[in-house]
Formats: sequence, structure tokens, C-alpha cells
Amino acid sequence: MIDTQGAQGRRIAVAAAITVIAVPLALLFSGDDEQTTSTAQTIITEQAPTTTRATEDPLGDPGLAQFDRTVTTPPTGGAVIAVPDSNSAFRGTASFDYEIEANDLCFARGAPLGLFVTIVNLDNSRSTTCIAAFALDENAADVVMHPDRFAAIGDPTDAPITVEYRW
Repeated sequence: MIDTQGAQGRRIAVAAAITVIAVPLALLFSGDDEQTTSTAQTIITEQAPTTTRATEDPLGDPGLAQFDRTVTTPPTGGAVIAVPDSNSAFRGTASFDYEIEANDLCFARGAPLGLFVTIVNLDNSRSTTCIAAFALDENAADVVMHPDRFAAIGDPTDAPITVEYRW
């Protein structure tokens, strides 16, 4: 068992002893010398400013804080919305195939090989991107991808799903 009371008592006694000795020494050596020192008094006279006008700002003219920005005619039309090219946006069905080994490769009907294809699930608006790398037969779905890539946009039990795909 550790004797914490004795150790604590010794710490307090040492701190008190240091305080009792240090305070009088500090007062003794910081003493107030009775010598009087004479200080020279200087008189500062105010001189006239070097500028020619009394109202001139010594830092210069700040200029106008706001510029005159009047609009003579209101803008016509609405906001500009980027609409994808209708030639590259298609609707179709999407499914998956376990024979696709790479997660980022897919088949997209009509897409040139090697292009990135964006696939959007029309039911929940989730999207994914893959690289068109396969040519499948006519009986395949419009988009066929890796099962993990398909799971990113829809439930595999719902396959095939309706999608929009573009490149």
C-alpha cells in the first residue's frame, strides 16, 4: 500500500518553506531606491500640416466604394440547362452477367467500343459508369454489366431494369 498522506504532507511543507524564503528575498532585492532622477521636459509644438487643404486626407482619396452598375435591359429567357445530345441517349433494359470478369467493363447496345457509358436507373435515379468493351448477340439486354456494378444502381433481384444510357 502506498502512503499518499505522508508524501502529500512533505510536498506541502517544501512548498511552504520555499514560499517563506522566496517572498522576503524578492521584496529585499526589488527595493525602492530613494535616489531622485531628473527628467528633462521637452515642449512639443504643433506644426501646421504640409498639405494645402485642411480637409485633405493624408492617406489619399479613397474613391467610390460602389460602382454604378445599372442594368438597362433585363436578361431574356430562362436559365441555361445542359441537355445531353439526343443522338447519344438511349432507353433500354439493363441486366448483369457473371461471366464479365472486370467490374468496370460492360456491354451497351450501340455504344462504340472503348467509350465511357453512363447508365441511369429510371426508377431511383442512381447512376454508374462503365467502359463499353463487349459485343453481345441480339437476344441480350441493351446494357449488360458486372453484378457488382449492377448492384450500384438497382437490386439484382429486379433484373432486368429500365435504364437510360449515354456516352
